[in-house]
Amino acid sequence: MECKKVQDRLINEYVDKELCPEENNEVKGHLAACLDCREFFEEVQRSAVIPFKELVEMQPDGVVWQRIQETIETERSRSWNGWRQLADALVPLLRMPQPVFRVAFVMVLILGGVIFAKWPSSYADPVYGYISEQMAFMTELQAGNTDLSNGDLKDYDAAFEEIGA
Repeated sequence: MECKKVQDRLINEYVDKELCPEENNEVKGHLAACLDCREFFEEVQRSAVIPFKELVEMQPDGVVWQRIQETIETERSRSWNGWRQLADALVPLLRMPQPVFRVAFVMVLILGGVIFAKWPSSYADPVYGYISEQMAFMTELQAGNTDLSNGDLKDYDAAFEEIGA
């Protein structure tokens, strides 16, 4: 094995014990035979491995954890309206890594908005209006309200003209 390749592995995989057993044996054999690589490995140990083994895990003060907990509770107790919740749900989707997905997602949002905006809230179709009026008329007649049958029929004539009857 070449010295350059061994030194690269010493810095990365060998120190972290990430080599497969076969490669690990090759590196050990090379270190036993090559004085330069052995010195390089000792320097790596002194400068990059040993100082970090002696470190103690740092723990933040209790005040830090208390502030984190207070922030979480504040966020939970905050009243969210529907639009804020929707925005919070959509933000991760907008952070998709592939631009194609972003464009597709935005297009779906636009298409949904157009469909929602164009969706009829009430039917202005004269046929629908006429049929609705007739159903209401028949319902009233069935309920016994005969006053409706003596009314003026000019409105019904106009509705018939509109639908072409």
